[in-house]
Amino acid sequence: MTARLRAAIIALAAALLCGLLGTGVSTQPPIGIDLAGRALAGELPYVALAFTASCWWFSLVALGVGAIVLAVIVPAWRPRVIFAVVTTLVAWQASDAVKNLFMRTRPSHWILHHETSWSYPSGHAMFAVVVYGLWSYYFATSELPRPLRTILSAAWALWGIGVIWSRLSLGAHFVTDLIGGILFGIMMLAIAAAITVGVPRLPRSSPADVV
Repeated sequence: MTARLRAAIIALAAALLCGLLGTGVSTQPPIGIDLAGRALAGELPYVALAFTASCWWFSLVALGVGAIVLAVIVPAWRPRVIFAVVTTLVAWQASDAVKNLFMRTRPSHWILHHETSWSYPSGHAMFAVVVYGLWSYYFATSELPRPLRTILSAAWALWGIGVIWSRLSLGAHFVTDLIGGILFGIMMLAIAAAITVGVPRLPRSSPADVV
């Protein structure tokens, strides 16, 4: 199986699961896991707000500018930065469009920050995958020294998990919104990988890989 076909299959599977889940939860009141997730609302709300703010537009723009600066300074990272920035921008717009298809109402038990856009799929969960998950992978597979590579990869992965948790803590989403957002993020990365025949890799043993 080629890399392009494998990525296309993953994208299709994630899209189907996201669509089926969204169709189910957007046509009925919250039940089961969505009701259980409400128990996390109100936990460390200001910590949760910091995680949530890391996916607001100004934070994403700042991360994008930082990535572009990295691409200018370290040419070996340019394909990865282009892949990340373009995928993030497309996923951002696509997520907003899909929300308008499902039109699921936000939870009523919001805390600190009232968001009024539609709820499914979670854009923050999508960004946790497309931004923090992708860059965690980038650092894990880079030519950075092993200790720094491990620290950066783990930090970005844990931050992405924190973003997902924060949406429950702030009462901004139901659990199924977050699952849908994760599936949507996987779908977008897989589509990008199918188009470019895989996530761009760094040249091996290149001095320019170490920043």
